[in-house]
Amino acid sequence: MSDRLVIVGGVAAGAKAAATARRRNPAANILVLQQETDVSYSSCGLPYHLAAPEEIPRSRLVARTSETFRADGIDMRTRHRVEEIDAKQAIVTIRDLNSARRYTESYDKLLIATGAEASRLKTAASLTAPPIVQLRTLADADHLVTCLTGVRKLVILGGGYIGLEMAEAACKLGLDVALVEMAPRVIPSFDEAVARMVEAMLRKHGVELFTGARVVELDRGHVVLDNGVRIQTDMVLAATGVRPCTALATAAGVDLGSTGAIAVSPQMTTNVEHVYAAGDCVESRHVLTDRPVWMPLGDVANRQGRVAGINMAGGHASFPGVLGTAIFKVFELAVARTGLGLAEASAASFFPVRETIRMPSRARYIRESKTLQLHLTVDQHSGRVLGCEAVGEDAVDKTIDIMAAAIWGKLTAADLFDLDLAYAPPFSPVLAPVQAAGEVLNKAISTTRLSAEPSVSRDTP
Repeated sequence: MSDRLVIVGGVAAGAKAAATARRRNPAANILVLQQETDVSYSSCGLPYHLAAPEEIPRSRLVARTSETFRADGIDMRTRHRVEEIDAKQAIVTIRDLNSARRYTESYDKLLIATGAEASRLKTAASLTAPPIVQLRTLADADHLVTCLTGVRKLVILGGGYIGLEMAEAACKLGLDVALVEMAPRVIPSFDEAVARMVEAMLRKHGVELFTGARVVELDRGHVVLDNGVRIQTDMVLAATGVRPCTALATAAGVDLGSTGAIAVSPQMTTNVEHVYAAGDCVESRHVLTDRPVWMPLGDVANRQGRVAGINMAGGHASFPGVLGTAIFKVFELAVARTGLGLAEASAASFFPVRETIRMPSRARYIRESKTLQLHLTVDQHSGRVLGCEAVGEDAVDKTIDIMAAAIWGKLTAADLFDLDLAYAPPFSPVLAPVQAAGEVLNKAISTTRLSAEPSVSRDTP
């Protein structure tokens, strides 16, 4: 008799695990319990759907429908919330949100893929406060579309990825937009120079910025900041971050890691027998530091779901870890990062050298060529490339992916220069940005070995 596989959550990791387990074991008995109505959709695509619903309709965000899963022999139950896991008895208690009926199901192997939830706004709000919305799920997007009717001014709280992407989306919808960020700059985990370029792009498109400011009150159609500024608004979008959904897991005796997310092995197993976890609710191992990190990213969740699905179906797979590779777009600007920055590398006991280079993304005489700026980190002892941030209006995605592959492969600065990359004027300068980075980093290593100066900045020809 085949194992009964029960999966809690059906968006990214859960849906991927179910589909993978079915392919690996056509006879497996698979049950997916999804609290939402929608399954297997792209939460990362929500801002783009909102900005252009005719170009990117709701249906295109859904990779597989409930009916598709059921046609593959997967028991997909939407609007069914798991309220308790009894790991000793291998039973889950479920509430059917349509009928309010409570019932139980047994399992042989269980996957917790509960994802992450939007952080709650801890600000006093009066009865006359503007409506507050968030954007985490497809249902949130549906609600936001309804709420936007009649809205002219939107205040966004949070200068991270979602806040910035929604600032662009709101501007494209013709709204007046203000963005508030508690930190001294937007995207505070990035280099300051990168953040300033993003801020300049936001201002260019009419977004009003308030950085280093905290919201203290929502009252009478205004957002009130701790510096006394009152921002009039019709609506507030809270994009102040997310946190892993772990309550169900911890109540079942599942251990959390140092990041506050679920601790898992490379096989996606937890400390509780026959219980797996994957996706935004779990922490990962950083490949360079060998330390736990929390990376709630869609591609990571899908890869972890695949590993969990293989192993639950009787196979053998491991998740190798992450580099923290990420990219986002704000108007014409693309911003990306991978690996470690200067402070992170120092904290991990490397001996980092930091370089900044600026060069054309294509041959200078090609009309589409734009300035590409790279912030690079390398270990001065080994020459190993440790990190890169890239910002510009062209070739950012290609460059960061090459750098991620180089870091994953433990390439040195010298190796970067020696890479055999494609060249033609419409696509790249004769010395590709990655190759130029290798040359500059090599020189910096030689200089820094004789100097205490950790960082250099230059333009390359």
